[in-house]
Amino acid sequence: MFRAAARRVHASRRTSDHRRSWFFAGSLFASLLALAGCGQPAGQSPASDQAEPPARATAAVFADVTDQAGLDFTHQLANGKLDNIMKSDGAGGTILDFDGDGFMDIYLVNSGPVPVLSEAPAGTERLPNALFRNRGDGTFENVTKKAGVEGWGFGTTAAAADYDNDGDTDLLVVNFGELILYRNRGDGTFEDVTAQAGLHSKQAGISATFFDADNDGWLDLFVANYLVFDPAVQPPAGSGVPYPGPLSYESEFNLLYRNRGPAAAGFEDVSESAGIRVPHHRAMSVTPLDYDDDGDQDLYVSNDGTANLLFANDGRGHFHDVALESGVAFNQFGQADGSMGAAVGDANGDGLPDLLVTRFGKASFYLNAAGGFFEDRIVASGILTVSSRYTGWGGNFLDYDNDSDLDVFIADGDPHYLKGMPPLLLENRGNATFVDASERGGAFFQQQKNLRGSGAFDYDNDGRMDLVLTSLGDRAVLLHNQLATGAHWLTVKLTGRRSNRDGFGAKIKVIAGGRTLRAEARCPTSYVFQRDPRLHFGLGTSSNVDRIEVRWPSGQTQVMERPPIDRVVTLVEP
Repeated sequence: MFRAAARRVHASRRTSDHRRSWFFAGSLFASLLALAGCGQPAGQSPASDQAEPPARATAAVFADVTDQAGLDFTHQLANGKLDNIMKSDGAGGTILDFDGDGFMDIYLVNSGPVPVLSEAPAGTERLPNALFRNRGDGTFENVTKKAGVEGWGFGTTAAAADYDNDGDTDLLVVNFGELILYRNRGDGTFEDVTAQAGLHSKQAGISATFFDADNDGWLDLFVANYLVFDPAVQPPAGSGVPYPGPLSYESEFNLLYRNRGPAAAGFEDVSESAGIRVPHHRAMSVTPLDYDDDGDQDLYVSNDGTANLLFANDGRGHFHDVALESGVAFNQFGQADGSMGAAVGDANGDGLPDLLVTRFGKASFYLNAAGGFFEDRIVASGILTVSSRYTGWGGNFLDYDNDSDLDVFIADGDPHYLKGMPPLLLENRGNATFVDASERGGAFFQQQKNLRGSGAFDYDNDGRMDLVLTSLGDRAVLLHNQLATGAHWLTVKLTGRRSNRDGFGAKIKVIAGGRTLRAEARCPTSYVFQRDPRLHFGLGTSSNVDRIEVRWPSGQTQVMERPPIDRVVTLVEP
C-alpha cells in the first residue's frame, strides 16, 4: 500500500517508543527561551493566583443531541482492534454549507477496511463517508448517496472551499494513499474531478487546507502527509506498546498545489519551487494564518515526533520555515513531542493570532508577541495543569459564553488502547489565562471517550457555538450549546468577488462597546477537522455594534456601519 511493500524499514535502526519527542537542541532551546523572558510578564500573576470568575448558573453548557438531531454515524475500525499507528490517528471531517441555504452541514469521513493499513475479515464492507444536510430545524438528513460523496479507501479528513469560484462549496476528501476532489454542481450533487484537477497524490494524506498562496484570487491547496507505513516494522519485545512510534517509519513530503484558475480548471504541483519540501517530518495537520500580519497567509504544520514548521509566505507563494526563530518549533520545555494540530485565535484580545497546539505530551499555548515572535504560555495560562493528564487531539478556540473572549475545547483520547479520556472545556478569564470549566460543560464531559476530531460551529444559527466530535471506532457526537446568558453576538459570512469567493485571508474588525474584536477569515483546519468558516464574535453586554471593517485580500477596505446584532450578517466584496 503506497510503496509499503517496497520500502521495508528495520525497526532496529529507528526509535521505537510511540510518539517520542526528539530532543535536538532541546535543553539549549529551553535555556534560550528562559533567557528570552518566558517568565511572567510584569504585573501579571500566575494563572493559579488569578481570581476565579464570578459564580454563574449551574445549568450545563452543552447537551448531547446526537440522536435527536439524526446524526447517525459511527467511525469504522475495521477489525475492531487498535493495532497499528495509522488506525490510531482516527478520522474527522468538515463543516460546510454545500447547498447555500445559510445552515451549516456536516461531512464525516470513514476509514474502512484496506489491505495492509486496516485488515478485516474477508467480505467486510466499507461503511461510507456521510454528508448530513442541515434541515434548519435542529435536525439533519443523510444525503450521502444522493449527493454522490460516499468516498472509498482509508479516509482521514476533508476540506471544503469554493476552489473554482462558481459560488458553490466544493469538497476534498483526504485518504491514506489518495485524494478525492468532489466539485459541487450546485444542484445538491457532486462530481469526482480528481483526475481532471491533477490531484494524483499516492501519499499518506492526513490534513489539507485551501488558501490563496499567491493572492491571485484562486484558492490553492496544501496537503499534509504522514509517513510510509510498513507492517513489517514491529515494536521491540518488552516495549509495552502495541505498535511502533512515528520515527520507526520513513517520512513523507508535504504537497502544495497551485490553482491554475478558470482556464486550466485544475492544479499543478509546485511543492519544490514553493519551498515547502522540508525532509524528515511526519505531518499531522496544517493550519493557515497570517502570523506576522503582513497581508499574506502563512502555514503552520504540526509534526509527529519532530519540530513543527512555520512556513512564512513572501507574498508571492514562496515559503521558508521560520518556526525555530519564531519560537513555535518546540514546546516551552524545548521538546518536540508529537503534535496533533493547531487551533488559531486571538486569545488575549491584542489583535494578533495565537496558537494552541495539542500534543501527545505537553501542549503549547503560543501567544503572539508581534514582530513574528511567539511565547509559549502553556504553564502560565493554566492549560497545562488540566491538559497534561491526557492526550489532546482536536482543539478549538470558541467563545462558548459570548463574553467576547475565546475559550478552549480539547478532544482527548488514548493513542494506544481503546479506552477513553474526558474532553476538556477551559474558560478564558479574559486575560488569556484559563480555568477548568469541564464540570460545567455537561454530562458528556464526565464520560470517558476516545475522541479525535472536533469542530466548533453554530448549526442552528442561534449565536451559540456548538460542537461536533469524532471518536475512534465509535459514534460521532453533536453537542448543542444551550447556555442562556443574555450576551449578544454577531456572525460574519464573507463572499469575495475580486478576492477568492470564500474571502480566505480577509481581516475583520468588529467595533462594539468601546472594544475592537479582530479575526482572520481562513479555511479553519485543525486535527482531522475543519470547523465553521464563518466568523463568530461574542459581544457580551454590548447591545449594538458601531461598525464592521473588512480588509479584503484584494486590498479593498469595506465598512458596514451599525450592523444588526444577534444574527448572521453577509458581507459581499465591492
